[in-house]
Amino acid sequence: MATAVEYRIRLPKYHAKQDSFIRSAAKRKVVLAGRRGGKTTGCAALAVESMLAGRRILEAAPTSDQTRVFWEACKKYLAEPLAAGEVYKNETDRVLEVVRTGARIRTKTAWDADSLRGDYADLLILDEYAEMDPSAWEVVGAPMLLDNDGDAVFIFTPKSRNHAFRMYQRAISDDTGRWAAWHFTSHDNPYLSELALAEITQDMTADMYRQEVMAEFLENEGAVFRNIAACLTAPATTPAEHAGHHITLGADWARQQDFSAFSVVCRDCRMEVARDRFNQIDYHFQVARLKALCDRWGVATILCETNSIGAPVLEMLQRQSLPVRGFATTATSKPPLIESLALAFEREECRWQADPVWTGELEAYERKVSATTGRSQYSAPEGMHDDTVIARALAWEAVQSVGYAGRLPAQTRKPVLAGMMRRVF
Repeated sequence: MATAVEYRIRLPKYHAKQDSFIRSAAKRKVVLAGRRGGKTTGCAALAVESMLAGRRILEAAPTSDQTRVFWEACKKYLAEPLAAGEVYKNETDRVLEVVRTGARIRTKTAWDADSLRGDYADLLILDEYAEMDPSAWEVVGAPMLLDNDGDAVFIFTPKSRNHAFRMYQRAISDDTGRWAAWHFTSHDNPYLSELALAEITQDMTADMYRQEVMAEFLENEGAVFRNIAACLTAPATTPAEHAGHHITLGADWARQQDFSAFSVVCRDCRMEVARDRFNQIDYHFQVARLKALCDRWGVATILCETNSIGAPVLEMLQRQSLPVRGFATTATSKPPLIESLALAFEREECRWQADPVWTGELEAYERKVSATTGRSQYSAPEGMHDDTVIARALAWEAVQSVGYAGRLPAQTRKPVLAGMMRRVF
């Protein structure tokens, strides 16, 4: 009878952010990290652990050089069983396979998404996903996981706000537990020396530092909302601090898979004081939730998008004695609504609460110009939500459309009233 032989697997000591995503039970893990932050070596450790559990792992990156870091890390961690012949190695095809079980790790280049076809995996790792064609996941990667409901990990340093940005936003807004997101900078890797960090940053511009080291998504040239970070300064507050103030609320109601979103803004203080976002709740419960929010904050003006709920639900809100007006979003009414909110961010006219989901929707929002009419069209990218953007735009429109009755400082009163007259007349 053969005697079992144990071999040491030399896995690295994970830093806190690595340990968090490696141990997570999420089926879809999106890891946004700065250069040398430990995303690839962390995924190599995850791959080795998964292979020893009997799984098939496929790692793909746009170029051979990018797969090499992962490949060399896997071989390092498996040095003893490789030397003993317990793990088979094919350097040409970059395959590591446990002889007794058939579990394996394979790396492939994905400069052409079609090169990944014909394989299947229990764990798919897409390295530097921001540099890949999105079809590497959407057309090829996702189907290969169907047989065994396999897992996927997307790791990347950002490249503006492309498909990887949308994937990250999808993950942070997920509330099912199936998707999860992590963000860490190069500084979060305690094993990266100050000398190494200085070496990779010495020739970087300020924007490149933000993108490559701090792993921040930079604004696209066509971004609708700019200066976002400077406006996310609203402090925690209470209704008592706004007693006697005029409080407005913008409400965007859910359609099917969308979310309902409410933004509550104090007109006098020019700050967002509360938010709410939820989905898959009956309209009667949504109305009750809105009323509770209004009662708590003493909301005086509600502007509610009517396209999604229709006249009957608007009447239901009015029967609750809520101070609600409807706003029909059309090709004509939507552009000025969005542009007014965008201008408020540019001018820092209001302070908003910081929240990754709400901020992500602002960052992703797109402007397109109709080739037929020449008009601007505003919307979230395909597959993403814009409910929180619309809620904030409606709340801000309510602030702009209510008479100020001398509450604002004298130096701001005339421009605001002039703007109101242009809209009304």
